[in-house]
Amino acid sequence: MMIEVKQVAITNQELSELINELNEFFNEEWGADIAQNYQSHHNLAEMACAIVAYEDGEAVGCGCWKLFDDQTPEIKRMYIKKKSRGNGAAGKIIQALEADMLEKGYQQAVLETGKDMSGAIKFYERHGYQIVPNYGEFIGDELCICMKKQF
Repeated sequence: MMIEVKQVAITNQELSELINELNEFFNEEWGADIAQNYQSHHNLAEMACAIVAYEDGEAVGCGCWKLFDDQTPEIKRMYIKKKSRGNGAAGKIIQALEADMLEKGYQQAVLETGKDMSGAIKFYERHGYQIVPNYGEFIGDELCICMKKQF
C-alpha cells in the first residue's frame, strides 16, 4: 500500500466526491438539520489549499485550509474514507497542509471539530494541536471544540 498526497484545485472532481461523502457522514452523524447549520463554514471557494490523499492511486481522503484571520489558517474538510482510516493518509494530509501554511509564512493554525469525535480529537492532539476556547462563530456552540497549534 502506497499513500501519496497531492495539492489539487478546489474544483478537482475527486475532492468534490470526497467532500460529498464527508457531508453525507455529517448528515448521518448529526442529522441534516444540524449539519446544514455548519455548511457556511465549508465553502470550497474560500479554501486557499486543498490536498487529496491517494492509496494505490485511489482517492481516499482530503483536507483543506482557509484563512480564519490575517495571521491564522484554519484547517477544514478533513476526511478519510472509512476503509482507509488508520493507514497514515490523514497524517500525510495534515503534514501537507501545514507545510503549505509554513511556506506561505504562517506560524499557527486552528481548527474546529465535533466535541464527541474523540478519534479526531486524539488524532489532532497527536499532531500537536491543543484544545482552546471556542473562537469566532463557534463561541458558545456546545457541539464543537476548537484546537490550535503553533508551528
